[in-house]
Amino acid sequence: MKRLFMVLLMALVLFVLGFGGGLLAGRTFLSSEGSSPSAKIEEPGPVFFVGDFISNLSGTGNHVVNFKLSLEMEGAKSIEMISSPSWLARIKNEVILLTKDRVFEELTSAEGIMNLAEDIKRTLNSLLPPVKEKPPVVRVLFEGFVLQ
Repeated sequence: MKRLFMVLLMALVLFVLGFGGGLLAGRTFLSSEGSSPSAKIEEPGPVFFVGDFISNLSGTGNHVVNFKLSLEMEGAKSIEMISSPSWLARIKNEVILLTKDRVFEELTSAEGIMNLAEDIKRTLNSLLPPVKEKPPVVRVLFEGFVLQ
């Protein structure tokens, strides 16, 4: 009888410790409030509409791409800089040259379009002077994209 009582008591103690420990661990590690401070939502920066683009694509066939391009910029100073006619002409030239190097098959997937956007961003950031030691172009945004 004494042995049965000790086994039941030990089982009850282990159950309480396991249940309490599980609750404590769940509240500590799995709580949604403040669990990831790095998951902060980033506010979009100012957006500058560059223009409409129509370009022939490389490769076989007569394929054309037509898109509207906007740039999310680092700040108002970046917008002011690229809105000058001389910078805008250089930006449009670089975008057209980058687009003409693409073939139809590259741009039929979202990954191909994202690669084009990254190439445009990288090229423009190497072309434009930094603003407060940061690259001026944050994101390349397509407002419309049609392949023919």
